[in-house]
Amino acid sequence: MTILFLILILILAFISTPVFSLISALTFFLFYKDNIDISAAIIELMRLSSLPSLIAIPLFIFSGYILAYSKAPQRMFNLANSLLGSITGGIAIASLAAAAIFTAFTGASGITIIALGGLIYPILIKQGYSEKFSLGLVTTTGSLGLLFPPSLPIILYAIVGKLDLNLLFKSAFPPGIILLIILSIYSFYSAKKLKIQKKKFDISKLKESIKATIWEIP
Repeated sequence: MTILFLILILILAFISTPVFSLISALTFFLFYKDNIDISAAIIELMRLSSLPSLIAIPLFIFSGYILAYSKAPQRMFNLANSLLGSITGGIAIASLAAAAIFTAFTGASGITIIALGGLIYPILIKQGYSEKFSLGLVTTTGSLGLLFPPSLPIILYAIVGKLDLNLLFKSAFPPGIILLIILSIYSFYSAKKLKIQKKKFDISKLKESIKATIWEIP
């Protein structure tokens, strides 16, 4: 019976069954193996769905899509690029900073990749970065911001695990900063190795970028 159930889960995975269905099937299987009444999972699901704090999650995601389609990520990137573009590896570092901030406020790395990837990738390639580096940077930046508050996955983890949200935010913030610094150093080293040309600092473009992002900065 156990082997047949596992085979069924594998078959469902190979035919591109939605992830939530696979997780649900695996959960019920583990409950069955431990002789736990399956109704316990349904009761826990009802308990979680009745929590008032969960209402914020779809609103969080909705706000992320609004930001993405309002071209806020592009304006944030232009501001970061105006500030950091004049240093070695500045465009890559600006991409890291803009994506980290945007992901933190949308709670979904996929939204960041969609919103910023199409903008950042061609710029990096045009500057002389390799395709491998550019793709890696775009996909990495989408996950980096999940460690910074107000991170949706951390909020969800705190709700489900009944943990202190403030403590989780404090615990996740230092690793996020460390990763951001490490990736920035690597971007600096890669730009220096590839001899990527720096652009001149333009105060007028910086003023334009600040003016364009005046509503996003707060």
